[in-house]
Amino acid sequence: MLNYLLLAVTAWFMGFFPMFEIYIAIPVSMAMGLDTISSIVWAGLGNFLPVPLIAFFYRLLAKSERIKNWLEKLTNSKYKNRIEKQGPLVVLLLTPIIGSWAVAVIANGIGMNKTKLFISAGGSILLYGIILAVLTHLGIDVVS
Repeated sequence: MLNYLLLAVTAWFMGFFPMFEIYIAIPVSMAMGLDTISSIVWAGLGNFLPVPLIAFFYRLLAKSERIKNWLEKLTNSKYKNRIEKQGPLVVLLLTPIIGSWAVAVIANGIGMNKTKLFISAGGSILLYGIILAVLTHLGIDVVS
């Protein structure tokens, strides 16, 4: 049980932080011995958590001058116009590419509906997590 908790926390932790995110969290947690479903769930939860955190605390975060500059830089990225024009579909496609942190900041910066953001980002993370897990599982089976 303790081993499972350690692996689950590791998957969640890697999924939460930028630069690791779900790309690394799922394959590494599976290679460490966490089962496929648990890897998807824990890494996915970790990867999704920044979305509601940024959505609910965006204004509070923007009070800090340093964080405000970072938020504005992300909000004015090259993806802003795409998200404004096509909304949830672009969030669904972009989340695995630019990351959940960046998508959450851009979507909140342009005033996207939180429900649409949560559903599209969560769906994207789940779909991409399943794809990563299947590919990782197939890769592990080939090596074994």
